[in-house]
Amino acid sequence: MKTWPLFVSLTLSSILVACGGQQSATEPALPPVSNQPPDPGPDATPNQVVPDNRQSNPMQILLFGNSHSGSHNLPGTLQLLLQQGTGKTVGALRAGGAAYLDERLDDQVSRPLLESGSWTHLILQAQKYSTTGLYNYSTAGTKSWIALAKAKGITPVLFPEHPRAGNNEEGMRIFQLHQQIAAEQAACVAPVGPVWDQVLQQWPDLPLHSEDGNHAAPAGALLTAYVLYQVISGKQAEVLPDLPAHEVPIPTQRILRQAASAGIRQFPPCPF
Repeated sequence: MKTWPLFVSLTLSSILVACGGQQSATEPALPPVSNQPPDPGPDATPNQVVPDNRQSNPMQILLFGNSHSGSHNLPGTLQLLLQQGTGKTVGALRAGGAAYLDERLDDQVSRPLLESGSWTHLILQAQKYSTTGLYNYSTAGTKSWIALAKAKGITPVLFPEHPRAGNNEEGMRIFQLHQQIAAEQAACVAPVGPVWDQVLQQWPDLPLHSEDGNHAAPAGALLTAYVLYQVISGKQAEVLPDLPAHEVPIPTQRILRQAASAGIRQFPPCPF
């Protein structure tokens, strides 16, 4: 595999236009949508086995998402954790482009980027979902990205968003939606929502959310990074070293690492 230079959290478009894979609480019913996903291309088969790239060196991580995947330098933190925990050369790129995964198929940025590099992992965040749970949104675009990734030997990792503050059912509901996607088009599913739920239940005073109640605070972003680290590397987040320069206090870091590993033991993310 060609070695790429390191890159962290680059942005290929000027502004991400939406926050989260969420719709407003007063959602209108959507018009009928086709159940047929867009053509993923001649190299993609209906449901290939998920490539296992845990041993790849270098690791090249491509992240498709919106503001939930970029807050508090999540890609850079993930890159740092992977370098420390695996000793490998790691590149992490958060791509610009459309806000939602289905829109990325036609945004003139995402697909050429996926096809241009020697990526080992594709993290997919921003599947549309209903905040009320009353409406269903097409998952065809997300499945197409999974198929495209697998056809190129890339490990697809679904990144369900964390729940909003004070919402005790949303995290699991979003996680289960992504599990359903993976049941139809095999992929890894990072148990972000369930891990956040466990931390909020056991340590309710930890500030995982920002003031808007939607995005992550530094501790929440670090918790998500620990989950993604273990999903991608297959190594236990709980044995990672402390980050003395990080703004999250070291005792809190240790709680978050242990919670990430405990959650992944309860919700194994990958079919290998």
